[in-house]
Amino acid sequence: MNSNQSLRLVERGMGMYIHIPFCKQKCIYCDFPAYQNLQDYYDTYLYALLQEMTLFKEAYPESGDILIDTVYFGGGTPTELSILQLEQIIDHIKSLYHLADDCYFTIESNPGEVTRDYLVGLRKLGFQRISFGVQTFNNEALQMLRRSHTGEEAIEAVKMAHDVGFPDINIDIIYGLPNQKGADIEETLRIISSVPINHVSTYGLQVEEGTYLYHLVNTELLSLPDEDSEEQMYETIIGGLEKLGFERYEISNFAKDGAYSAHNLKYWHDSDYLGFGAGAHSFYKGVRRENNRNVMPYARTVDNYELPIVQEEVISKDRAMEDYSFLALRTKWGLSEKRFYEKFGISLALKYSDVLATLINQGLIVYEAGVYKLTKEGIKRGNYVFTHFI
Repeated sequence: MNSNQSLRLVERGMGMYIHIPFCKQKCIYCDFPAYQNLQDYYDTYLYALLQEMTLFKEAYPESGDILIDTVYFGGGTPTELSILQLEQIIDHIKSLYHLADDCYFTIESNPGEVTRDYLVGLRKLGFQRISFGVQTFNNEALQMLRRSHTGEEAIEAVKMAHDVGFPDINIDIIYGLPNQKGADIEETLRIISSVPINHVSTYGLQVEEGTYLYHLVNTELLSLPDEDSEEQMYETIIGGLEKLGFERYEISNFAKDGAYSAHNLKYWHDSDYLGFGAGAHSFYKGVRRENNRNVMPYARTVDNYELPIVQEEVISKDRAMEDYSFLALRTKWGLSEKRFYEKFGISLALKYSDVLATLINQGLIVYEAGVYKLTKEGIKRGNYVFTHFI
């Protein structure tokens, strides 16, 4: 999918996110609503998921008339479900909502857990993009993280996905892992150069409270690279990806030939999307909603013909302007004066004159032809920049 097609999807319709909260095994760093050893509940969850979609459509019947042009299956590991189960979900979506003829389907997967036949099945269901949670190709690091695959299996999964006809393939990469060295990043880049992918998402390791990684670091059973080492890894992977022809179009995301994540572009442009499943989020008609993240309480609520929403937040105009501003700055397209005025009916310079002037003076953003963009230093200090809008 090229640049023009991706941006057209942002403006044309709404996105849909489907959360599948199951994993073969839980990674030590994961704080997402994702659970292992729940195979006995897959059918129960599937029933609840379909029922939730129906309940939402009944509560908001106009949602069925809005064009859906991106559908993203995330997790967890959506490919824990069978092809038949995924087909049931897609058929139910089509029966309730208005999907574009060229609706763009993405699915996340763990390498090493999918066969060639399974990937063929995904293509037959209409999935155009697959995102593999590779994280690293180093087998010792993968074992430490409790990933369910090896580096060799990751390479094989990517090649199989390409062979069966996936036009768009992403891999996730994490840097700043315990015991990770610069040579590991160089090896990751070497492998990336040799596999048929057109998108990379890369993140520094985050130690989230409540995860097993947090316990290990807090009790000094694991140590992380120091700040200088992590920054060097960051510079190496960012520069290396760009040398390999990957364009940095969002702070953490790189694409070749305009193969942007069409669904995620909706998030970064603060567009509406519907989210279904345990722990899923939605942003619809100015209201952000969050579902119960626990599988059985989620299913029981739906079974009682109630939406499983545990939190709703009506987004004020001021909050909407804040969100739009820092999300736009995350992308290569930046924060446009024209788009801001069209969306909110107020001048960007008038609303954030002091903030913009401060960030320009600090060398963190630049102003070019009606658009504010992060500088190289601004990208590195993104969180600092974004707090100025909040």
